[in-house]
Amino acid sequence: MRLSPAQAAKLSRLARGESVPKSQVPKVILLPLQEGGAVRLEKSGSSYVVRGIPGKLPSFVEHHWGIRDLNQFAEAIPESRNRAMLTESAGDSKALPTSPLDGVFIRSFGSCYLQSQPLGITPPGSALLITTSELSHLRVETEYLVGVENVECLWKFEKVRKHFPLLDGVEFTLILRWHWGAVWQQWLKSWKGKFLYFPDYDPSGLNIFVNEVLPHRGDASLLIPRDFDSILKNQGKRPLYLKQEKYLPLLSKHVEVAQLCASLRNARKALEQEHLLSEVS
Repeated sequence: MRLSPAQAAKLSRLARGESVPKSQVPKVILLPLQEGGAVRLEKSGSSYVVRGIPGKLPSFVEHHWGIRDLNQFAEAIPESRNRAMLTESAGDSKALPTSPLDGVFIRSFGSCYLQSQPLGITPPGSALLITTSELSHLRVETEYLVGVENVECLWKFEKVRKHFPLLDGVEFTLILRWHWGAVWQQWLKSWKGKFLYFPDYDPSGLNIFVNEVLPHRGDASLLIPRDFDSILKNQGKRPLYLKQEKYLPLLSKHVEVAQLCASLRNARKALEQEHLLSEVS
């Protein structure tokens, strides 16, 4: 059997001479450790604890399970592990499943760095993948970070830029809302700039903002097109609104959410952000 990172975390504690309740160590792990003389059982009240024997447990774990570095392997959670980490800690890049495309896509227009290296300017039709294992090294120094709901508007943001005078004369970076796992949420909470969200202007899009964005950035603002009511009237789709009307977050106290909810209800129409790519508006 293979060890999981959670099991490795317990063994890491044992390797430091600490104890763990016997009930928390599965028999399939405990028996080899006992047979190898890497742990001992100690009476604790009416039950037992497992105590590691410093100096013996790490070498046994490497011999039996191939784990070279228990501490590092214990940190190999899905959001942060990669093949290089697994090769270093377990000697096998396939020791645990990895998702090499997990991360966030960004478009940089300057003032973005990965470690000390500037990311430069990302041309239209492309984006940069920052993997979850590299997110802690991402530094964004622009005034605004704009979360984009759909990929087409990320690639072609230049075509919708005219709708947002708020961005005139300021530095901003674009980020695709695609896979916002725990590592990204932690990064976003710690980022000190202003966060804007470019949603779909329909009930589901507003619901996503309320339930998936605001819990992690309570100060986030919605990016609303200039002359939105006119655009909604001319380009909005009534079937889209009616299909999603039940998802409208009418109880939200967020000022901009309330504003858009009122606009959608008055027009009884909705608009996906890709409609802003049209030259009609």
